[in-house]
Amino acid sequence: MSVVVTVSQVNMRLALLIKNDDKLKGISVRGEISNFKEHFPSGHMYFTLKEGNASIKAVMFKSYAEKLEIYPENGMSVVVSGTIQLYERDGACQLYATGIDREEGMGEDALSFEQLKEKLFKEGLFEQKRPFPLQPKSICAVTSESGAALQDIINVLSRRYPFVTLKLVPVLVQGTGAPESIAKGIETAQKSGCDLIIFGRGGGSAEDLSAFNSEMVARAVYASKIPTISAVGHEIDFSICDFVADKRAPTPSAAAELAVPDVRDIYSGVVALKNRIGEKAAAKIEESRAKLGGISQIISRLSPSVRIENNREKYTKTFASIKKDFSALISAKEIQLKNTEELMNAFNPLKTLERGYSIVYKDGAVVSSAAEIKKGDMFTVKMSDGEFNAAAIS
Repeated sequence: MSVVVTVSQVNMRLALLIKNDDKLKGISVRGEISNFKEHFPSGHMYFTLKEGNASIKAVMFKSYAEKLEIYPENGMSVVVSGTIQLYERDGACQLYATGIDREEGMGEDALSFEQLKEKLFKEGLFEQKRPFPLQPKSICAVTSESGAALQDIINVLSRRYPFVTLKLVPVLVQGTGAPESIAKGIETAQKSGCDLIIFGRGGGSAEDLSAFNSEMVARAVYASKIPTISAVGHEIDFSICDFVADKRAPTPSAAAELAVPDVRDIYSGVVALKNRIGEKAAAKIEESRAKLGGISQIISRLSPSVRIENNREKYTKTFASIKKDFSALISAKEIQLKNTEELMNAFNPLKTLERGYSIVYKDGAVVSSAAEIKKGDMFTVKMSDGEFNAAAIS
């Protein structure tokens, strides 16, 4: 029966074996820098040195990094000097670098990346940049079913715009067969009826993200009839698919934020629009009220009832004036009539008769002289209380 040991015992044994191997001390390793990161608080540098499908992690502490004459970059072809040791906590073999010398040209992977990028650029695959729907009804996620990217997308969509439907097309995002799986997934998404496609994965090393640098995936993205967002989780570097997609997002969460509006912003916009409409409506009502007031005044001035009332007052005053004038005229005429009557009475022959006088008529004419009557003439004597006929006898 084999002896049971702990993990730490295994790692310690391996560390001793590697440490005692003189061929792994003061070694120089040629390769291409990948996944380079500088830890700014400590000043240490971490990167991967790779060649073909093989890779080894490397670390250069601040004391050596400060003496470098070059600044390491991803894709740089270099020769790294140092010692191979086992990091016991993680059981990982690392190259503890003490120096870095740059070689001419790019590393193999960086050169392949630039060549493919140049090729697709000349073919026009980077020029297709279509607008997104402002409020998509359905979004298709082409990513790993078990990866953190899917959960990040779900969380952001649920928070920002819960009305959208998310459809998943599960694919492999790294390893053998990943490029074929992603390209097939984007093709499948064309039949999903969605308004937008988000494809990608969470963060990882350059090797983990290599599927999104394949020509097969790039052409599948370009052929998509539906707008696409590349959400490959690397904020600094770009993948080939980032250039081909309609929009590039640094992370899956950022892609979801680009894909949909924030419902809170929509609500705020609706409230602001409502307020603006209310203000304009109030201003319009006030303007109409002012106009209506002016029109009402005009109508009041031109209203038949107002005109009748105004004319009634006018006619009443005129009638009163006429009545006054007519009464004065009547009074004057009455006085005039009375004076005329008195004057007529003064000259009325009948009034004279009442005083004992009489009038003699002959042949209908007044006799004004006794000489006008001859003996035997007939004449009429008129007195105040009557008349009688008489004959002249002398």
